[in-house]
Amino acid sequence: MNGFDAPFIKSRTPFDNSAHAPFPAPIFRRRFTLDKIDHAILTFCALGYGYCYINGKEVTKDLFCAPASEYDKLVWYHQYQVSDLLKTGENVIAVILGNAFFNENFPSVWEHHKAAWRDNPKFALSLSVDGQTVLESDEEFRYTEESFVIYNQLRSGETFDARLYHKNWKELEFDDSSFLTPVIDHKLDGAKRELCCCEPIREFEEYDFISAQKTDVGYLLDFGVNIAGYLRVCVQEDSGTVIEMKHAEEAYEDGSLKLNGLDIFYPTADFQVDRYICGEKPYAWSPKFTYHGFRFVQVKGLTKPPKKGEFKAVFVHQAVEKIADFSCSDELINKIYHAGIRATYSNLHYVLTDCPTREKLGWTNDAQSSFEQMYINFNIKAFMEKWGTDMLVSMNKEGAMPAVVPSHGYGFHLGPVADGILFELPLIEYLYLGDAKKLIRFLPYLKRYYDNYYTSETIDRSRWLGDWDGLKNRFDDTNFVSCFYTIKFCDVLMLAQSLAGEEVSEKYKADKAAAQNAIRSTYILENGYSSVDSQTVISMLLFLDISDKAPLLEQMKKRIEADDYHLTSGMLGLQYVYRVLFENGLGEYAYKLITAKGQPSFSYWFENGATTLWETWEDTNRTDSRNHHMLSGVLAWFFKGFLGLSPNLANPGYQKIELKPCFAKEMEHCKGSVTTPYGQICVGWERKQGQIEYHITIPAGVTATFQNAVLVTGENKFIIKEETV
Repeated sequence: MNGFDAPFIKSRTPFDNSAHAPFPAPIFRRRFTLDKIDHAILTFCALGYGYCYINGKEVTKDLFCAPASEYDKLVWYHQYQVSDLLKTGENVIAVILGNAFFNENFPSVWEHHKAAWRDNPKFALSLSVDGQTVLESDEEFRYTEESFVIYNQLRSGETFDARLYHKNWKELEFDDSSFLTPVIDHKLDGAKRELCCCEPIREFEEYDFISAQKTDVGYLLDFGVNIAGYLRVCVQEDSGTVIEMKHAEEAYEDGSLKLNGLDIFYPTADFQVDRYICGEKPYAWSPKFTYHGFRFVQVKGLTKPPKKGEFKAVFVHQAVEKIADFSCSDELINKIYHAGIRATYSNLHYVLTDCPTREKLGWTNDAQSSFEQMYINFNIKAFMEKWGTDMLVSMNKEGAMPAVVPSHGYGFHLGPVADGILFELPLIEYLYLGDAKKLIRFLPYLKRYYDNYYTSETIDRSRWLGDWDGLKNRFDDTNFVSCFYTIKFCDVLMLAQSLAGEEVSEKYKADKAAAQNAIRSTYILENGYSSVDSQTVISMLLFLDISDKAPLLEQMKKRIEADDYHLTSGMLGLQYVYRVLFENGLGEYAYKLITAKGQPSFSYWFENGATTLWETWEDTNRTDSRNHHMLSGVLAWFFKGFLGLSPNLANPGYQKIELKPCFAKEMEHCKGSVTTPYGQICVGWERKQGQIEYHITIPAGVTATFQNAVLVTGENKFIIKEETV
């Protein structure tokens, strides 16, 4: 158990798995005595979420621990340096627990209420002082379920009763003589325990409301931006007054919430609703066991208009460092970039979630289409180490992968558009960081998936995802998808084998060749065109580079022109459309697709109030989220396309690059920076008097060329005449 084997403890109340079970947040306390303190480490794991305090002070500002996992196989724990919180003599440690995904009681289509591990929340902890264990979770703790958090469910909301709150509940002098004795729980003793080394979830930006509209039911607060997080509330009404706060991403002009049908997934539970019950004195409160996706909040229960500062929106996400930047003369592109960054941050919650509203689940098909921009824009390696481990754990005995990671048994057999994350994640990390460790670590799992499951004659293709975009499958030919991913998977397998020092498998070479021949014979016409005239298929054929590119590029141009320079691809094709356009001298076509007006387009979103990227191109008002990272892959091409800054597999980690910028005619200037394993690369260009000035600053260790000229370490400048572009 990696050195942490303290037992889990929980309340002795018989577990109630019904949909209407009361779910207060139980409180645990234990007094203990220390003779001396030099160096103290607390190891802590709570299932679902838990917060720990020593002598009245919080151990950490980390939020929402422990991270979600496939709890009966793996649980994550954290360690904290707590020497400054302890004292010689008597001390007290206090813990409060919430449900999270460990114990979701209400039914939904994702069936967390059927998870095999469901139980009362529990925790395990160990306190080590000067190398000796002085305290563990045990039956010497005392607990009560008479909590001030009288209800909590991660995907529903939280209710806090300030009348029940005692400010000293974490302090040594608090009277816990009426508390009960917990029980030790052995149900998850077989689960592996891993130290979570990725960045924690923390509070970041805080926003006051920009307007408060009086409505028939209360007040509609608009915070100006769509975020993942919660409200910080400090308001005073008569004791017992219930302040109800319902969160939404959009609102109608009359002040009612526009939920886009997302609430239909929770027929027996509140959807994004928190409640604060006022006490005798005002108290600054925010929920501990839930977060929401929202820009607007409908507030009920106030007897007077809300004042500035009484309700603030707090942006909550993983503390992952942003390591790149981009800006240009086109304000629409700048909006897309910033909305993509905000959407990414909103979905970094120990897994890469699909959205902070409807599900909060780690859909792998969404992630495949957006991984690349994340490795450019964020120091994402540690985060992906955690989530990548969840992926390996989620693979079943047959080698099948779920489309939702961590898995609770849901989402298997949706095909390579989802499962391909197993190959895409280590490949992208190798490409951008030059680090082969993940490819080598994943190799046994890649083989198991491909050899035992993907190539099985009995594989079920009936539920395979195609080119999904939230509206319909624009292309779902499973034969093409199967052949395409066979080629990709074999390429990654052979690369990983080579990096691991293994002999490259002849089987993978043969399978790749067979799939290439199958695609040529079925999908390439005699004139070199694609037999399927769609942006998705043409771009995927160009990406494979298995036939003459010239006719396919001609067809691609005609197709885009016929589509009036609007994207028609879903999440599958969008991984390749921008790529093949920029890489084959058609950057102007890419620019027009990105900046198109009307539906479908990014501009349509912003014209309709978007501050993050949407899930779907059109406003269907039906189960669509407004804070999705799925379509953020375009951000990678702001750097790779417009700035020409692209790594390659032959020299990964930007070790050797050839700069090929697209000086889009409609743009006056463009600049950006990326952080590589060798340091920061800064690139920018600007139009001046019929010429383009192109500046590149490269660090030592990077070999770069532009138009056959070898760049020097430090600053480089080129003057290009417009007529030569």
